[in-house]
Amino acid sequence: MKRLNNLYYSKRIKELLAELQTAGTTLVVAPMGYGKTLAVQYFLQEQERYGKKVLRQSIYGAGAEAFWQGVCHSWHGTELGAALLQQSLPADANARTLVLELFRQLLPQEPVYWFIDDLHLLESSEALDFLFALSKAGFAHLHLLLVSRGQIFDGSRLLELGRKVFCLDKHDLALQRDELAEYSSRCGLQLTAQQLDALHEACEGWFSVTYLNFLNYDRYQRFCLDTGSVYEMIADVLLRPLPPEQQRLLLLMGQPEEFTSEQVAYAYGTSCREFVSRLLECNAFIIRLANGRLRCHHMLKQATRHAFGLLPEAEQQRYFRRLGQWYAQQREYEEALDWLYRGRDFNGLLAAVQQLRDWSMRPQHRQYLFDWLRECPPEILWQYPQAVLIIMRRMFSLNMVPEMLQVKEWYVTALERNIALSQRERDNYYGELEVILSFLAFNSITGMSEHHRRAYKLLSGAPQTLSKQGIWTFGAPSVLGLYLRTGCSLRQTVEDMQECMPPYYLLSGWHGAGAAELTEAEALLLQGRIDEMDMPLQKAYYQAEKHGQECITICCDFLEMQRDLFRGVYSSKAEAYSRHQWQLQPWKQSMLLNTADMCAGFYYALLGKPEYIPSWLTDENGQQPSVLYPARPCRNYISAQCLLAQGQYTELLVRWSDWEQECHPYSNFLCLLYLQVQRASAFAGRGDVTSCRASLKQALALAAPDKLVLPLAQNVALLRPYLEQEAQGEFSATAAVALHLGQQLEAGRGQIMSMRFAEAGLQELTEQELQIAQLAAARHTNREIAQRLSLSEGTIKQYLNKIFAKLQIDAAAKNKRHQLERFFPNS
Repeated sequence: MKRLNNLYYSKRIKELLAELQTAGTTLVVAPMGYGKTLAVQYFLQEQERYGKKVLRQSIYGAGAEAFWQGVCHSWHGTELGAALLQQSLPADANARTLVLELFRQLLPQEPVYWFIDDLHLLESSEALDFLFALSKAGFAHLHLLLVSRGQIFDGSRLLELGRKVFCLDKHDLALQRDELAEYSSRCGLQLTAQQLDALHEACEGWFSVTYLNFLNYDRYQRFCLDTGSVYEMIADVLLRPLPPEQQRLLLLMGQPEEFTSEQVAYAYGTSCREFVSRLLECNAFIIRLANGRLRCHHMLKQATRHAFGLLPEAEQQRYFRRLGQWYAQQREYEEALDWLYRGRDFNGLLAAVQQLRDWSMRPQHRQYLFDWLRECPPEILWQYPQAVLIIMRRMFSLNMVPEMLQVKEWYVTALERNIALSQRERDNYYGELEVILSFLAFNSITGMSEHHRRAYKLLSGAPQTLSKQGIWTFGAPSVLGLYLRTGCSLRQTVEDMQECMPPYYLLSGWHGAGAAELTEAEALLLQGRIDEMDMPLQKAYYQAEKHGQECITICCDFLEMQRDLFRGVYSSKAEAYSRHQWQLQPWKQSMLLNTADMCAGFYYALLGKPEYIPSWLTDENGQQPSVLYPARPCRNYISAQCLLAQGQYTELLVRWSDWEQECHPYSNFLCLLYLQVQRASAFAGRGDVTSCRASLKQALALAAPDKLVLPLAQNVALLRPYLEQEAQGEFSATAAVALHLGQQLEAGRGQIMSMRFAEAGLQELTEQELQIAQLAAARHTNREIAQRLSLSEGTIKQYLNKIFAKLQIDAAAKNKRHQLERFFPNS
């Protein structure tokens, strides 16, 4: 009896698969048709038989978002899965650290096998970086099984993983000559040694081609060893011999990535379960998945899709339409969209969109959004204003503003033409439109507020387009960095924020709570009015923490860090931020970890401790997706300050033009001011007097109208002689205040350095350095110390410079020995 569809695993393969039980990560890499997936599935079925937990994920597209949805779906029903749903695919080092921490904390304390198939279809570097980081972490109970046709990790990464990774390739999976003989015997074929030799030589152990030859031999008593294409071979062996109805059914099976018998029968239009069963019995290229669904092997899928494309267009559309309607009936609306569009069912398409209020749209839909509405007959479009609204919202998220404005006209027309709407429904739709249009007015506080106020009057409930969980600051640590648009407007900006935020709070459920008070506190700090900012800062803290607005709390911390530098108080929050030991729990927004890095980086740059600055802030690749686009100017001026602290003046000037350009789209005036001051400081650091003076004059012209002296004071160490000259010129008042404030900052910074960091320096002094330091603290001159220790005065001077550096005593200070006395009070 022939058993051609029986799976075969040799003793050698079983022994190789047993290694997967001890490997943290297994890479199975081989061309299509070598039985990669089937071999891993066989191993996993064995593990399930012994009660082990198995998760399966297949890659069906190149997109990062679809990959992450698959990750979340794989872990669905677990505590880890619930936490991952609150995250997006980690796109930078901080986000990866956060997600890895979730795995560390929430992984089940039992072996888990996580199988991800067809990784060759994935084109997301972020996804592969995440899988590498997960492999490198090497969690004890997690076994990661990654399958691909092509290389998954490059050579350097494989070397870095070392023994944490186990690899199988096509040579491991290919059938050997004796295994081919045993396989053919188990299938019930009686082959001669000569036939086995010819088949093994032609197929080179390629499992799928061997199977197709077995089918062909069983049917025609001959092998097809000279076929030029495996797809032609599939058509000859599996497709063309079928009766017309079964052939059509097989073509239809090849269209979805996964399917059920009921789904195919619905799309086919008649009862055909018997035909489906027959196809499953005689075709090992149709795989039954663990979730009960079916899937065509890639080779069969490609062959059937080519043949399907030769059918009449009307027939193709009918099948597509039926597939879309099936998904919609199952409430799989996102899956339904593409099929309904390909089937030209615009009624069904827009009805499905209306079910997707919280639509996490796939990036590949971007190219179709406008086409969906442009190609839809107007009389259908007018019936679905809610669907048009949802698509508009997604267009803004995808930076499709011109298309969005065109759709706005269609949306208004749809509302006016839809006579079935009540006035309340119509007002709600117009209210939602106002909320969407408010984003186009960013970063005009009053412009956005006009839309918010109109929306509040029109809406009868909370808008669907706003979420209290969104990051109000876009990841920036400075509110005025986002919203101060011009010079001479600081007071007006504060007043506008105080007037406009309360209506927005009512509309959004306190999204951004504390921003108004925070703006006032930041304005006072920028003007150097340190003692006046405490009250509004505490109010901002209170509102932000009361309403769960962590992004505002971080902005409060950013101001507090800068304020405390003037008071000589070391910021424990900066230390916690730099170590990521802070109040955000791991399942909150990962972007705020990058905001925390910016706060800590800026603080340590001002403090003069560049070794504590997060490296990504000064990397040449400064365009990594660390914050949302509106917050990038803030990130840029923080990066510039970090470069100054590191003495990388040339690097700052090289990048300056690009950073300056990024201030213009949203008129980020404060960021522009910082960059102008930092440019002058970089020229000063290089000794370019002429360029420094020119840049400093531009900075003073920007700062003077609103007395924005803080950026100048924070860079007084490099700018002091130039500011002293300017204190006699056109901007004398601004320069004088900046110098005075800078002196306060240096005093506070010196106090922090001596109290916080210098004590540790005592432990680093050698015995000789300690003796010299004690003598110097006792007011002995260099000559006296040299004579006592039988050294030269030059050597004593060199020793003292090392001592001052270790004890964090400013080498340029005039009272260095006085500061030294604090460490040796009895000298």
